[in-house]
Amino acid sequence: MDHSSLRNENRYRLTPAIASLIIVFAIIIRLITTLIRPYPIDMNGYVVWSNYLAQHGPAEFYGSSGFHVVYAPFYQYFLWLTGELVQAFSLPLLTHVYLIKLWSVIFELLGAFLIWTIGKKNKAPIEGFILSIFYFLNPAIFINSSVWGQFDSITATMLIGVILLFINKKNNLAVLLFLVSVLTKPQSALLLPVVLYLYFKDFRLDRKSILRGIILLFSGLLVYYAIVIPFYIPTHLAGKIPRFLDQIYWLFDLYFTSVKDYPYGTANAFNVWFLLGGQIQHDHLPFLGLNYMTWGMILLILGLIFSTVCLIKKKASVHSIFYSSFLVLFTAFFFMTKMHERYLLPAIIFITISALFEKRHIITLILISICVYINQLYLYMISFDGVYWLSRWDTIGIIISAVTLFAYILALYNGYTLFIKPQKSKEKRLKVNIRGEQNELKNN
Repeated sequence: MDHSSLRNENRYRLTPAIASLIIVFAIIIRLITTLIRPYPIDMNGYVVWSNYLAQHGPAEFYGSSGFHVVYAPFYQYFLWLTGELVQAFSLPLLTHVYLIKLWSVIFELLGAFLIWTIGKKNKAPIEGFILSIFYFLNPAIFINSSVWGQFDSITATMLIGVILLFINKKNNLAVLLFLVSVLTKPQSALLLPVVLYLYFKDFRLDRKSILRGIILLFSGLLVYYAIVIPFYIPTHLAGKIPRFLDQIYWLFDLYFTSVKDYPYGTANAFNVWFLLGGQIQHDHLPFLGLNYMTWGMILLILGLIFSTVCLIKKKASVHSIFYSSFLVLFTAFFFMTKMHERYLLPAIIFITISALFEKRHIITLILISICVYINQLYLYMISFDGVYWLSRWDTIGIIISAVTLFAYILALYNGYTLFIKPQKSKEKRLKVNIRGEQNELKNN
């Protein structure tokens, strides 16, 4: 190797000192942005819940506390611990708010670290580092946590952990982490098709696999009951079914209640239903012979089939796993009814990782980030004027929904060309090139 090539190699080398400097700078930026005023309604609720849990514990939190809580139980442990810290040290309200936001920022930092780790394992350390910093400083990410005060990035990082555990053949641990993610935010369950495929693709009806399945069943129940029982309140089925079954039904009852809160074609989410007039329209209203909800399920199923084909055709390669996961989450946001403005956020980390394997994903990543950012920013800004719902044909909503549609079409096109479209082998391409050159020589 000559001296010039050595100089070029050193020029693009990421030294530990440079990496550390960039990381510290990024963390400082995030800590500063976390001081920004949060979304009022959500944060007011979190602070009150946090104080209640610290004072009274979880036993009656979902019952006689007087709160209308439809959030999953695992996130309440974060609020509970925060409330205990606040009361133990008599911290002021602003610090309380800051600490609640900080949980999500910590998980985003962990998510960025995982992106970098994946890059290094796939011989792309520089690209991995750049994308990890891009993710951590992505406005679409930090407006959700550092500004708004939501926690969608907590489950996003958990879901990346799920996929990594599957890739490393730790299937039982992957399923258990997936369960915790669902118990943190039910939208995590949207990734169920990918989880089921990855768990059962190498499953065999032999002693070892059956034993592993039995261990998973009991450990899953143990994790579930450990998280749920402190918050459990008997349902209307209590006394009619065994208590341990009612404790399982309790979660489904909680999630069904949350779904009923916003029975709209779209609940401020800039997706296909915003384009078609479904904003704050009941999702059982007729639309082209069916209704919004039925069409949403049909389109969702078609999208899931496409995503699964992408996964299977490439035999669950690392690239196809992350991209198919992204597409599943994107499809659910774009076609399902009752979607909120924040529900596309977990897809961002998956498309960010996908960009490690194929540069063309960067365009999709940028488009998705812009759409998610504007969707949240717009709702955040008008909330301070006491406006929490956009009008049916809001101009900004229509424009960004159209951009989201373009991004989805691009995602489908990339998925088809990368994972489904038959690829010519290198040998065939070489033979074609040789024949072409021979024909040119003959003509000359």
